[in-house]
Amino acid sequence: MGRSLITGGAGMVGKELARLLVADGEDVSILDLVPESRLPDDLRGHVTLYRTDLTNWAQVLGAVKQAKPETIYHVAALMPPACEIDHAAGYAVNVVGTFNMLEAARLFDSRQFIYSSTTATFGSNLPDIVPGDYPQTPPTMYGTSKVCSEQLGLHYNRTYGIDFRAVRFLSIIGPGRVKGSGWSAYTSLVIEECARGRPFTIQVAESLTLRFIYVKDAASSLAQLAHASERSLSTRIYNLDGFSASTKELVEATRRHIPGAQISMEFDPEYQHVMETQYECIQKIPDDAPARKDWGWQPRFTLDDAVRDLVEDIQSGRG
Repeated sequence: MGRSLITGGAGMVGKELARLLVADGEDVSILDLVPESRLPDDLRGHVTLYRTDLTNWAQVLGAVKQAKPETIYHVAALMPPACEIDHAAGYAVNVVGTFNMLEAARLFDSRQFIYSSTTATFGSNLPDIVPGDYPQTPPTMYGTSKVCSEQLGLHYNRTYGIDFRAVRFLSIIGPGRVKGSGWSAYTSLVIEECARGRPFTIQVAESLTLRFIYVKDAASSLAQLAHASERSLSTRIYNLDGFSASTKELVEATRRHIPGAQISMEFDPEYQHVMETQYECIQKIPDDAPARKDWGWQPRFTLDDAVRDLVEDIQSGRG
């Protein structure tokens, strides 16, 4: 039975990953700021929680020393717009936090470090299909912090032999997102709020088309990459693709699975401008051919599958 530690393990991707690892017989520890009462019912008693601030070196050191993980899944991050408003906090959580986890992994012999990165590491004027080695010139603090973290991981691999691997996610659809957890959070919130019987307002154009990955595909990709033979890897950082959907298609899918869903449109040109100029990265197709070839990456969820599954999870209390 392997030992794994998940940073941000109480978050959207982290808790789904924890479920997968627990079901696989792993000894799972979660590093997060939330109290145990905030963990999902099906994880309480099956994981060990370390209430830890990633930016606090002493706390990180203590948690990793105690947990003794063989694999660290570093999923925690400060999302935009929070890290765009407060650059110091974005740097502290996303860069210092990654450094702290890598250094703790080195000191306590964690052999493997799996990192959750993002296509926001790419910039503007992107080709229609973006290769994994395309130049990274991110227009945001969030993307910049993720590039820095990728490079830290590669440095620790070259210098100390830590088995660093990373995936770059698109916008993730899943439960538990709140306003402030990414500019594209509305794409999850419209489904969740309507599934809970609440109205929701969308502020971007119906024609705005983004690329997504469903949370369960995101979580399984991390575990799948961790379990892949190192000999099969052609790179250490992989793009992942999922599915494409316009705002109109997202609304139609939500209404299809939630009869009577109350969704209104109130166009906000400033919001639209941010999505068009700062998030071109989730409007283009990331080339995930290396992930498909090297370790068999294959997303399971389409837009319709994702909406259906998310509604079922929320209405059953699992979300």
